[in-house]
Amino acid sequence: MALVGNIRDFGLSDFLYLVDRGYKTGGLHLTREHEMALLFFEKGKLVMAVRKPEDQQGDLLVRLGVISTDQLDQARQHLATRGNGATLTQVIVDEQLAAIERLQSALQGFTEESVYGLFGWPEGEFRFEQNQRPAADAPVIPTPISVDHLIMEGVRRIDEWGRIKDRIPSTDMVVRFLEQPGEKAKGVKLAPEEWRIFARINGRDTLAEIAQKTGLGDFDVCRIVYGFLTAGLVEVQKKPKPMVNRGPQAADLPRVKKSLVNRIINRIKGM
Repeated sequence: MALVGNIRDFGLSDFLYLVDRGYKTGGLHLTREHEMALLFFEKGKLVMAVRKPEDQQGDLLVRLGVISTDQLDQARQHLATRGNGATLTQVIVDEQLAAIERLQSALQGFTEESVYGLFGWPEGEFRFEQNQRPAADAPVIPTPISVDHLIMEGVRRIDEWGRIKDRIPSTDMVVRFLEQPGEKAKGVKLAPEEWRIFARINGRDTLAEIAQKTGLGDFDVCRIVYGFLTAGLVEVQKKPKPMVNRGPQAADLPRVKKSLVNRIINRIKGM
């Protein structure tokens, strides 16, 4: 018999603790309005988490850059010849199509980000199906994840999100460089992850689009841009509506923006 309820009454962190302490195996189905999530646990540890139905397929590994389409086809062919209990992940490792470390890193990062976003749900229907497992061709994590870390990090992000959203209310906002960076920008040193975001700022892409292009999660992008805001390097604004017949001057925009970016980069490097 399935366990059903609403996370408004029984919080996600409480449920994860229950699964962990009870050494539970099964699938947790979550729905809210037009959103969904599916988490699978094996003896209390998380082996898979997705927010879109298509991410339950092995094609996710191609999108994450772990294997190629040809390698995925090869892995599926080998999986079809295996007996019951074999998984796509096992086949990929056994056939040396990808290193287990690469699989673990990519899938664990994707899985954790999928779960962290759920901590922000104020409500949502859940159903836990005991002993339900992912399909054999699903992209499960080679080494399952302990939920303790997920809970602590998820709660921390909720607290930090509250501060960030005072200035970045949604990921639909566009970020652009200020013509004159503030005094706080002096001495700013950017980490490699911050440079990845910095290089994608063009005054057109939303924060969600930057996250997609860099492969980082929405939280990490907003957290980094929040730091840029605090340092007086950028500003965020609602995405403008498309303009019709902007005229020939629009062709000059890439050159102007590139010049501005170069000035800011040179200023930061010179600090």
